Amino acid sequence: MRRTKALERLGVCLALLIVPVAVNADGDDGRLRVEVLNIENDKGQIGCSLYAKPDGFPSRSDKAVESVFVKPKARRATCVFAGVKPGAYAVSVMHDLNSDGKLETSIVGRPKEPWGVSNDAPAQRFGPPKFEAAKFDYDGGKKTLKVKLRQ
Repeated sequence: MRRTKALERLGVCLALLIVPVAVNADGDDGRLRVEVLNIENDKGQIGCSLYAKPDGFPSRSDKAVESVFVKPKARRATCVFAGVKPGAYAVSVMHDLNSDGKLETSIVGRPKEPWGVSNDAPAQRFGPPKFEAAKFDYDGGKKTLKVKLRQ
């Protein structure tokens, strides 16, 4: 009798340790993917930065929520951001040809390396694209953005 009650208690304790995990049937991994288009060669690395606010967008990666660097292969690259909370974001991308971790610019600030931003937002007349023009909504599910590099 004692043994039966002990086994029952053990069963209850084990049942309490099992935590249900939700997994979507379609294999959704909840990641934000950025496919980079118009890569001219496989030199250097592709840098992608995710911003949650205008401060620092698009070139101050130290102000980004997260930055990812990947090596292009066969003129293709995909940056993946995991664990991104739902909200409004903007992405900036650069082809860091010399792998120094920053976008090379001229004296007047014009990019010397290929770059792009979400929504293919255009550069302003005297400056980079605005956060508001590049902003997109992320609901926390699976999402893939395509960003074209430009010179």
